[in-house]
Amino acid sequence: MLVVHPEYAYLILDLNDLKEEIADLIVERDLLLNFVCIEIQMDYMLKIGALEYKLLVCGNQYKKNLRRLELIEEKLSKKQKVNMMTINRKIDTEFKEKTMFEEKLSKRIDLAIEAAGLELNDYDMLEEMNADYFKLQKLYNPIFDLEYSEEKEKFYQKIEKYYEKCNYKKLHKLAENYNDEEIFQDEISNLKILRERYNVILEKCQKQIRKIKNSFPYNQKVILEDENLYRRKKDSLNREIIQMDIENKKIEKKINNKLKKL
Repeated sequence: MLVVHPEYAYLILDLNDLKEEIADLIVERDLLLNFVCIEIQMDYMLKIGALEYKLLVCGNQYKKNLRRLELIEEKLSKKQKVNMMTINRKIDTEFKEKTMFEEKLSKRIDLAIEAAGLELNDYDMLEEMNADYFKLQKLYNPIFDLEYSEEKEKFYQKIEKYYEKCNYKKLHKLAENYNDEEIFQDEISNLKILRERYNVILEKCQKQIRKIKNSFPYNQKVILEDENLYRRKKDSLNREIIQMDIENKKIEKKINNKLKKL
């Protein structure tokens, strides 16, 4: 009769549990990155991002006007001719990066508007796909395999690509070959080393998920889902936009008064 050392049996159970937990965290992380955060960002751009964009444009316009006034006054103090075309070209050059950022943000808002009203993800299908992805993580993720090879890495990258592209059929086909039996055949000392490795990987995955949840756009989820918080944020941005618009008009009036005296 085969007698299994109790410590060996315990290590095998512990390794299997760790592997399950790590695979589950990898699925959670990739679900957040590839689907959940994308939807949150789209929602954010529609509800809040559009107002932030408007405030950004107003703020940049205010800074441009301040600089425009500064250049005009500089010319006047030196009794030089004020050429507004030259001044405006200079301002365009100085604010080139800010203008490019404005355009980039504008495109993101346009994409969000295009996606509005569309069901971006079928969550029933995602649930099934995640189950397959979980199996494939346990079977093919190189972090579980000490015998690393480029061929295995390429195959795993294919799995990740199928998941990112939401290619359920190809993922499911690969998962059909999944063998649920975990086999560890090694010395107790080596199994302990493997357990340490799994614990390091587990902690790394937990940190990645915490970072995602504490970063944009996921950290805006509470505001988007709470009507009171969302209304307060919206009202605050609208007040800032109105105030910035008032300041802009004051500066523009000063510029016009300077130009009228020429």
